[in-house]
Amino acid sequence: MIKVIFIDPHLDILPAEPVNLTITDQARYVAAYDQIVRCIHAGQSCNVLVKDKIVFRWLRVLLQKYGKDLVVLEERNLRSQLQAQIGIAIPDDLTDKQIEDSRLLDLNIPADKDSSFEDYVLQVFIGDYILSTTSIRKIGDIASRYDPRLWQDALHRQLVKDVYNKRIRSLREELLKTNRKAEIQLLDWLSDSPDVLIKKLFALKVVQDYPPEIGKRVLGDNFLELSKLSLDLRKIPTSLIGNQQLQTEINLYVASISKDIDETGLATLLDQLSGLLEIEFDAVQAILTRGKIQINSELVHKIQRTFKHLQSAPKLAQALDDLDLLISKPVPSDPDVNWDADQWIAWGVNEYLPYRFWLENVGRLDDNIAEIANIYADWLNKNYPNLLFHSNHMAWKALLNLKDELKKHTGPVLVVMVDNLNSKFYPDLRIQLQHSGFYEHQLSYHFSNIPSCTEVSKKSIITGHYAPFKETGYAGPVTAAWSKRLGKKVQYVSGIGAFRAISKRDADVYFLNYLPLDITLHESEAQTGISHAQAIRSYLSALSQDIQSFAQKIAAERDLMLIIVSDHGSTRIPKQGINVITGDFYKKKALDEHHRYIEISDDEAKKLKETPNYECYVLDRNLFELPTNYLVARRLYHFLPLDENVYVHGGLTPEETLIPLAIY
Repeated sequence: MIKVIFIDPHLDILPAEPVNLTITDQARYVAAYDQIVRCIHAGQSCNVLVKDKIVFRWLRVLLQKYGKDLVVLEERNLRSQLQAQIGIAIPDDLTDKQIEDSRLLDLNIPADKDSSFEDYVLQVFIGDYILSTTSIRKIGDIASRYDPRLWQDALHRQLVKDVYNKRIRSLREELLKTNRKAEIQLLDWLSDSPDVLIKKLFALKVVQDYPPEIGKRVLGDNFLELSKLSLDLRKIPTSLIGNQQLQTEINLYVASISKDIDETGLATLLDQLSGLLEIEFDAVQAILTRGKIQINSELVHKIQRTFKHLQSAPKLAQALDDLDLLISKPVPSDPDVNWDADQWIAWGVNEYLPYRFWLENVGRLDDNIAEIANIYADWLNKNYPNLLFHSNHMAWKALLNLKDELKKHTGPVLVVMVDNLNSKFYPDLRIQLQHSGFYEHQLSYHFSNIPSCTEVSKKSIITGHYAPFKETGYAGPVTAAWSKRLGKKVQYVSGIGAFRAISKRDADVYFLNYLPLDITLHESEAQTGISHAQAIRSYLSALSQDIQSFAQKIAAERDLMLIIVSDHGSTRIPKQGINVITGDFYKKKALDEHHRYIEISDDEAKKLKETPNYECYVLDRNLFELPTNYLVARRLYHFLPLDENVYVHGGLTPEETLIPLAIY
């Protein structure tokens, strides 16, 4: 048996059988023909590989002369190879040159048995949404597979381009017969380019629930018909470039109806919004912060659901989370000057502070809240001598009162002094610690030392003593005080860098001085470009992870006692607020000045104590064992000019003096 196999030179394949004779060009034809004939006459088998198409045509004479019982001819050209690879019939008019020019032999994807060759080409290179007039409704899927580079590569294959254009024309003609304008519009957008189609489909995705006139202005007269197609647009990405008219129309519409909007109108607006545009969220946020709408948790959650697709945007993710801060809070009840410390703390934490922080969040701080705070501050100032030395409600004593519990605890203890943490941000820390595997066992609120500043309140609380120590460094006083009390090895950690460097357990009790919150709150949002809430939450998340890592490194995941405490809180003062402290009167008396307090000499303190003062409180250093005399501003008054985008402290308001102490 003689088997003559021709393999097109463009095919990088070999015969399945061993080759006895190879003919590469026409020059070898005569000698090869003679050798094949001798094999036939001798009854020998021979497999012949031919690489020249003319030679293969000449060798067909063998089949005519000796018959198919002795000679078999097999041709492996581009057509046969392509058909073998995809598994369906190739059109008779498809030439090898077309296959070669369009690089169709790149295809190794088997076709559906019932698929036509044209449908197969469209499915592989374009998609199945233009196979028929009914499949056009799947055109939203284009976004999931569209790659501009691959699309251009496909249409640079002439055969693919021809099939694509032919199908577009035929579908358009068929749709024209039934006047299906919406599908024709989709085809026209696709014919322009997939980028145009995606841009238009994104616009449709945005405006589909808005009033129809907006959709018509953005997408033309076919908008209503397009809406009725119920296209699946979930995979269509945000496409704002080239969609300026869309943004303009949405902006104008939202602005026009949000001026005097009420709760019912906002609910209607939320049902219309796509939740895909930042300008939509900005409009809703402006409505909320205007202070004319009662904001409850149900409304906030609806807004967060509406804009869930924007959660991945760094700027908006935090703003969406911060919506919880806008939930309306009731005005606190009138305080009673005859209350005891428990009642004042309960009122401050449960009524005053939620309302005060809500006013901050919606930008409505005014002198009314300053007046309420002043009632508390007057009570605190009047009762402070007794509280400082005798009350367990003082933060310095609350930490000191834990000494027996710290002694009994068999595992390590970590005390974290979170500078400038109050009830506004403590819940965020609790959530982050829960994510890291720590659970709150006990929470209480206490009075900080006054003035509510670091050099007084922190020094007192962190050493568990009513009077601040004189040294500027913390390590010596802290380790000396607590080592003596507990009979354990105590280590003071000056900052988060040193804390992260701890790799093994070298002490029984650790005191971490954590400063980033205080630093952040004293920075202006106008300068940093991010809200204090966003920055604080980022730091608290990092802190909780650092605490978890610390517990793991010292092998204390199961028996670490964690104590969270602060030294003071802070307050935000509106620029338009009343401030009676003006001129150089106090400036000339100050040894050192801050926004909410100044240091004064003994002579000045004596003079001021002898004269009733409605602007400031006087703190006598001898009475309270302070390093100096202090003059503390009443209400929300301040000694220095301030930026309302920052927080300050040192005063006697609840937000400055009520601080958390929690055990985990």
